[in-house]
Amino acid sequence: MKHLFTIDETGSPGNISESITLKNDRKTYVAVFIKSEIRENIICDINSIISNYSSSKNPINELHFTDLLNRRKEYKSLDTETVLSIIKDVTDCFNKYSLPFFLQTVTPRTLEENGLLNKKNKSLDEIALDFLFQRIKNFIEENNLKDNFEIIIDQGLNKPGHKTEIPTLKELSKDNFMLFQSSSENPLIQVADFFAFTMNRNQMMLIKEDRTDFDILLLTLLNSVLNGNETSGSKPILIKEKEFSKDNYDKHQIEIFKEKGIYDYWKKVNK
Repeated sequence: MKHLFTIDETGSPGNISESITLKNDRKTYVAVFIKSEIRENIICDINSIISNYSSSKNPINELHFTDLLNRRKEYKSLDTETVLSIIKDVTDCFNKYSLPFFLQTVTPRTLEENGLLNKKNKSLDEIALDFLFQRIKNFIEENNLKDNFEIIIDQGLNKPGHKTEIPTLKELSKDNFMLFQSSSENPLIQVADFFAFTMNRNQMMLIKEDRTDFDILLLTLLNSVLNGNETSGSKPILIKEKEFSKDNYDKHQIEIFKEKGIYDYWKKVNK
């Protein structure tokens, strides 16, 4: 069995809240690296959590965290305490392991904000995945994983079973493709779903006005995963204070733009 990169994406569908630097037309892709020797352990852990909260009256077959938090579909009968309990069990589970994760957030303006051109007229998904696979490529080379990894991605862009070649990785694997799968087919897609949900919730809460005690409690749980595992990409801002504001978030991001030398490009695009 090979090591695994599992990928999912998140955006902010239906959410009109945004800031100067965090726009509601963004899309974030997250990849999570799972060592071969713990793949089966994680599957068992996920199935155990599902079993603990499922019943004949309210069966739960998979963990979809946005639906869980909003108590939609199969989670509609759960109370707040149970929702938080499931999320805590999942965070405790994933924090037992070393799960490096890779982040890439893009908007339709990202290339221009970085002084780059979209010469091949790629879609937003393609641009995000290109950047993400470059991060993964660096990780593979640094950890000597050539020909000893596989990549799966949630079925959002294609039907389960479809394979798409990854040119960035052609020198690192004979099977340089990503395999589209459903989370019902492969429970490890749910790992990527959780990290994507966590990152999106973190971003949304950071710019939310008047965070509640529930928001802070949820952030504390989720941030333990973001803080406890190695990351490549924009380092998530981890806060617990209610006083952290949308302006604080934007000031932090602008400082990062200046450090990277892209502030002038960003400012020109976002006049």
